Formats: sequence, C-alpha cells, structure tokens
Amino acid sequence: MVNQELNSNFSNLCRKDILALDIATHTGFYCLHGHGTWNFTESKRRNNNKQHKDFRDTLINYIVAHGIRHIVAEDVNVNNYFSDMRKLSEFRGILYEVCDSLDLPEPTFINVATLKKWATGNGRATKPDMMRACVEKYNFQPADDNVSDACHLYHYYVRKYRIN
Repeated sequence: MVNQELNSNFSNLCRKDILALDIATHTGFYCLHGHGTWNFTESKRRNNNKQHKDFRDTLINYIVAHGIRHIVAEDVNVNNYFSDMRKLSEFRGILYEVCDSLDLPEPTFINVATLKKWATGNGRATKPDMMRACVEKYNFQPADDNVSDACHLYHYYVRKYRIN
C-alpha cells in the first residue's frame, strides 16, 4: 500500500525533480542539475558558527534555483557516536523544516545497508567500494565518498520508483 501511495503521489515526478543528499557536515548532493559536496564545517572564520543556518539556506537556494520537487537522503547512520547522532538529527530536522517551508513532500530516507547492498552487492561495502561502483555502474567519477553516496541514492530511487 505504501509503495502504491508513493507511486501515485510521485507519478508525475521526473528525474530532474529529484535531489539526492548524503547529509553530514560534508553533505554530498547529486541531481541532474549538478553534484558535489557542501561543506558545513563550523568555524568562526568561515560562517560565524552558523552551521545550521548555512545548511538551511544552501538547501533552500538550491531547491528553488533548480525546481527540485522531491528529496531522497541516506538515513541517519551514526555508529553509536553521540555527537554524530546529534548533528545528523539536527540536519535531518532542518531538512524536514525546509520541505515543509517549500511545500515539498517529506523526504524519502534510504537505509545505508540497503543502499550499499544495491550498489555493490555487499551491505557492508567500504567507501572505496561505493566510489568504484559509481565508475563501474554509471561511468561517473565522484570527487569523494559523499558525492558517491548521493549518486547511488539518486539512481536507487529513480530505479525503484521508475522515475522517467
């Protein structure tokens, strides 16, 4: 039933409407409009410690500039580190707020092990394995593992939901 609802709600989505994110302090992004890694490292010199506002503003500006209508993101995976869990949870909350503010549907989150298994055949694939799979599957050379994960998220989502 959930998949039927997703398919009917997003049946008019095109590949150009989707933005994939690997959310972290270094957020990988991938869509038909571009790809890369946004750096949200907190520093008094860089952004006066306004990491959360920078994350929000960057998302809003990118979504609006490119007409993004749906976001797919890697689900929070923190390896039991409290500070990682807190940071990723904060960014995830900001993503929900951005979607609400722009009247977008809630983001779709993909389990990390599921993504790794789909991309490489190994649910415990390493960062180099995931980067290598981008080259082998899509002839795409990612600049780093953040972009690699975002690339796989994008392709996983468009294939799973048969987005044209």
